[in-house]
Amino acid sequence: MAFRGQVWEVDFPFGQHPALILSVNPLNVVLGHVVVVPITGTQGPAATHVALTADAGLTGYPESYADVTTLQPVDRFSLLQQRGLLAFSELRRIEDVLRIYLGL
Repeated sequence: MAFRGQVWEVDFPFGQHPALILSVNPLNVVLGHVVVVPITGTQGPAATHVALTADAGLTGYPESYADVTTLQPVDRFSLLQQRGLLAFSELRRIEDVLRIYLGL
C-alpha cells in the first residue's frame, strides 16, 4: 500500500525511477492508480523543483529534486519498492509549489 509522502521506486515506461506519492490516502486505497511526482537529479528552477534530503531514501543522485511539472498517474502495480518518506516540511513545500504551478 502506498501512502502520501512516501518515495517509491516506480516502473515508468522510460525505466525505473524514484517518485513521490502525492495522491491522498483514501483514494490510493480504492483507485487502480496513484498520482506521483518523479524525482530527478536536475536542480531546475525553484518555482517547479523542490530540493529533497537523503532521508527520503534517495541515493541515485548527489542532490535530488521533486519536479512538479512531471506530475502523473501511475498504475499501482508499477510501484516496485518503497524507498523512504519525505519530511513534512518537504511535502508542504511541494504542495505550495504545485498550487502555484497549477494556479490553484
